Amino acid sequence: MLKLLEGYPDNVLAIRGSGEITARDYSDVMVPAVENKLSEHKRVRLLYVLDDTFDGFTGAAAWEDAKVGMRHLAAFERVAVVSDADWVRTMVRGFGFAMPGQVKVYALEDTDDAREWISEPTDPGKLEFQLDKDRGLLVLQPQGELEAGDFQRVAAAVDPWLESGGHLKGIAIIAQHFPGWDNFAAFTAHLGFVRDHHRSTDRVALVTESHFLAALPRLAGIFVHAELRHFEYDKLDEALAWAVQERQSR
Repeated sequence: MLKLLEGYPDNVLAIRGSGEITARDYSDVMVPAVENKLSEHKRVRLLYVLDDTFDGFTGAAAWEDAKVGMRHLAAFERVAVVSDADWVRTMVRGFGFAMPGQVKVYALEDTDDAREWISEPTDPGKLEFQLDKDRGLLVLQPQGELEAGDFQRVAAAVDPWLESGGHLKGIAIIAQHFPGWDNFAAFTAHLGFVRDHHRSTDRVALVTESHFLAALPRLAGIFVHAELRHFEYDKLDEALAWAVQERQSR
């Protein structure tokens, strides 16, 4: 049986599972609750507490659980699973590395810690950004090893504006030295952000002394729609001006 839990921030979906969990529990409780949250928030958090009466999933329920995860993989900013079942804990840890968001596993005795973590304010992250809607310019400034949540936060701010008719003329990435990625999930989230937004952007200015970033215009030209150009780190004003110019048709 699945039951919705109350008393959490509006972007948190909290669910308690007990006894045997069936496919009907997912169709009647989990799926509508996830879709309702996503109708109000682009990114949500999930607290999934499997209490001490939890007796497993039916085969159909396990399939429904996998479908929910696959369908909304990028929508979960944080997932906290609370369970004393060793096989559940092992499974979550095994698949958690592939999740774009953060995933943690807690024992039942640590339920309060899970509640605190899932409810805490959003981490400002390692990627500072500023969206200048008047100029159609997005400025990105990495401040440390990039995390998956960094790209999700930027997308949450930019996508609604694009969907409402905004036009992103250019992106300026300002990084004296490229800090790299915190983990594989951050790397895949970065690729996902590029995949989802490169056709919405005319130009990308890379303002950096990093040899890695400076090489991107040559490497990315074959698969990125936007025009990329490298600028020396002391040429910021020139880079910003170029990024918002109308792109010449090829």
